[in-house]
Amino acid sequence: MLRFASCLLLFTLALSCPLSAQTGVSQTRKNGAAERKARKAETPGQGSRAEMARLATATDPSAIQVVPGFKVELLYSVPKDDQGSWVALTVDARGRIIASDQYGALYRLTPPPPGSSAATKVEQLNIDLRKFGPAEPPVPAAPKAGEKQRKGSSRVQVGAHGILYAFDSLYVMVNEDRLNAGLWRLRDTDGDDQFDEARLLREMKGSGEHGTHALVLSPDGRSIYFANGNHTDLPKGMEKARMVKWGEDHLLPRMWDARGHAREKYAPGGYIARTDPEGKTIELFTLGFRNHYDMAFDQNGELFTYDSDMEWDQGSPWYMPTRINHAVDGGDFGWRSGAGRWPAYYADSLPAAVDIGPGSPTGVTFGTGAKFPARYQRAFYAADWTFGTLYAIHLHPDGASFRGEKTEFVSGKPLPLTDVIIHPKDGAMYFTVGGRRTQSALYRVTYTGSESTARATPPPPTEAAKLRRALEELHAEGTPATAIDTAWPHLGSKDRFIRFAARVAIERQPADKWADRALAELPPHASIEALIALARVGDKSLQPRLIAALSRLDFSRQPAELRLPLLRAWQLAFTRMGKPPAEVCATVAAQLEPHFPHTDAFVNRELVNLLIFLGSPTIVARTVPLLSVSEPVIQTPEELGGDVLIARNDRYGSTVKDVSSSRSDRQQIAYAYALRNATIGWTSKLRTEYFSWFPRTRNWKGGASFPGFIQNIRTEALAHSTPNPTERAALDALSKPLPPTFATASITPKGPGRAYALKDAVALMPAKFAGRDFERGKAMFTATSCVVCHKFNNEGGGIGPDISGAGGRYTIRDLLENIIDPSAVISDQYGSDEIEQQDGNRIVGRVVGEENGELLVMANPFMPDEKLRVKAAAVKSRKPYPMSMMPPGLINSLNPEELQDLLAYILSGGNPQDPMFARSR
Repeated sequence: MLRFASCLLLFTLALSCPLSAQTGVSQTRKNGAAERKARKAETPGQGSRAEMARLATATDPSAIQVVPGFKVELLYSVPKDDQGSWVALTVDARGRIIASDQYGALYRLTPPPPGSSAATKVEQLNIDLRKFGPAEPPVPAAPKAGEKQRKGSSRVQVGAHGILYAFDSLYVMVNEDRLNAGLWRLRDTDGDDQFDEARLLREMKGSGEHGTHALVLSPDGRSIYFANGNHTDLPKGMEKARMVKWGEDHLLPRMWDARGHAREKYAPGGYIARTDPEGKTIELFTLGFRNHYDMAFDQNGELFTYDSDMEWDQGSPWYMPTRINHAVDGGDFGWRSGAGRWPAYYADSLPAAVDIGPGSPTGVTFGTGAKFPARYQRAFYAADWTFGTLYAIHLHPDGASFRGEKTEFVSGKPLPLTDVIIHPKDGAMYFTVGGRRTQSALYRVTYTGSESTARATPPPPTEAAKLRRALEELHAEGTPATAIDTAWPHLGSKDRFIRFAARVAIERQPADKWADRALAELPPHASIEALIALARVGDKSLQPRLIAALSRLDFSRQPAELRLPLLRAWQLAFTRMGKPPAEVCATVAAQLEPHFPHTDAFVNRELVNLLIFLGSPTIVARTVPLLSVSEPVIQTPEELGGDVLIARNDRYGSTVKDVSSSRSDRQQIAYAYALRNATIGWTSKLRTEYFSWFPRTRNWKGGASFPGFIQNIRTEALAHSTPNPTERAALDALSKPLPPTFATASITPKGPGRAYALKDAVALMPAKFAGRDFERGKAMFTATSCVVCHKFNNEGGGIGPDISGAGGRYTIRDLLENIIDPSAVISDQYGSDEIEQQDGNRIVGRVVGEENGELLVMANPFMPDEKLRVKAAAVKSRKPYPMSMMPPGLINSLNPEELQDLLAYILSGGNPQDPMFARSR
């Protein structure tokens, strides 16, 4: 028996799609089968591929915008049916570029010299890591539905996300082949210019889009750094760490993502580590990222990375945008799963150098060695896959760290950037586009202006930066106890990065050597930092003395910059050492209650958490009225939430919307989130006022998880509300949200529809859209049920990926393939598993976590809060399910003109002023 919730989804969506009589549900399924059968029957001859290849070409450089004085060249358009979709680049000792197909082989490229019209030479490397794996190589997997077998090789040969040529070897970070995931070293031992030896240096338990990623060489040329996303465990047998005792540190219970993403994933989250060339020793360097794909060193050896946002959180108080981080030694950048994401102001984490906004970070590099003007040689280049933009981040010293200035260097539609490098021999920039089996290509950027391109000298490090790096030397294992005296004076530094480095150095030393000193420290800056260190690593028996030391620091007398650190020190005293006796809680609560509400919104967020934890009898009465007070000012970029998405899309031509009525009030959500845990101080009036807040959030917009979070806050609050079943039922009725509504199409399809096969649909499309009908395209977006499952400019459902930036990453052909054969490419963020139980029953759904020996399975995407519980011991097998939750055939009711209008609407980002809708006169 197969319990398959997606069948319900297929049926529901099929009913909502106004298919013609000839293309009902059963016919839709037949169409998908016929398409796959037609693909299998297609011969590899050039003629049979001509129609498919017509639109399977990369974006022309004339359609790519670049900073004046620079030139973009298309060097190679990748035939993706044969060579896949490229995501990583490196340069070998002979100056040849090596590229990695995300799901398959490695390729070696010899580009022509700049200015030459010769073709790029491309060859596939003869390496299949499965022959060298720890187990017998499996039988090559059959292609997924709609996917062609590539010529001359098994479907997956390497599947690398990161590659690096160093130490006369090619280092490969295998991701997509789970049997062989980890860090490999390839060598050519017989001099035939092919890698004939492959050795797995370290197994890495992590794969997919949040798995193992990039590799870079250290500035001293002695070690290799690697970046792993938040779904990747620390390497087995990791020998060293530059920091100690990282944790979750949530004062109140954390709420997991409403759709199950990263459930049961804990700190360190995404991290950067380093190893020697032989992989003998691995040392954890910095942590607390969500999903940074790449990293790069500047000329002074400072490391930077570009971390991803959790786009499903947009509109929530814990949303954090994509950000450029100065990845310092021993740093923690605050990613914690679900609603547990630390705000940037937590004293035990570090802030970004610059916030970017929504996007999908991929490759990064510095311009070091480029034949560019000095400003661009020193720039940090960060690629965004979703919006097709390569940023040039101009970094300026700011004490011991940096602040960044964001500019756009290259952009295009589509331009799904994956990696970027500076060639060490010709000084040109090379970048690839592709990923998720989209159309891939290799481009080159050269400078054609008149400014000098002489090699730029590195800017001298500031004295503060020198001090920070000296303190970071004390983070190594085995550092003598004299490090305490060296670091201690800098706990009171005005520079946050120096304080952080000093504290990490002290935390590495046994706490009994410095606990008394921390408890006796008087200057507020130093005292707070020392007490944070003691809370994090000290013995729990010290808690009474720690509380006494914190109580000496009168909150009302602290300057603004110390209020939040002091509140964080209080929190850590409890998260690390436990909840103290009731009388102590009451005493601490009495100290803090007079300061709430405060004029600082962030201080209020931390105070309400502390006071609820401590059992304050007055905090509920003080907080509930604030649910009716609108947030007056958006204070910081990370607070922008869903509004960022609208502003971000505007540069691609999207319509600017009035979001005043739909913008979520993040401060109110923060209060409601905390109040769900309050059990003291409620009255019937306060409960009624609190639960009446939930319906007011109905029109608030946010990411895919946003409505689920609001619902889960309500559910947990009800569970804590009252033991009286009658009163609880009334509160449930009062707070129950209305079902979501979606716009109806103002124009219905005229048809006649047809059973679209990919090659036929491609043949019907022009190379470039022009003269399309915007209103009809918008109506078709609703008529074909796209709006039910996909976010688009902050509207619509959240079952599938947000397609607001589709024009930045998809060609016409790629978009058609995603619509017509959705099972051909399934992101692991939206995939399902098929679970077979010992009794023969099978379940298809998304596994979102494990609790008490049971798998939690989201079987119905329309009800993400409802989980099936499957005993792990009863599972016989578990494997990815090759069928997308999105059914094929949704466009089969459209005629070719309507289909073109729909595609133009999506690719334009919903912008009626896009040239695709311009009418010729």
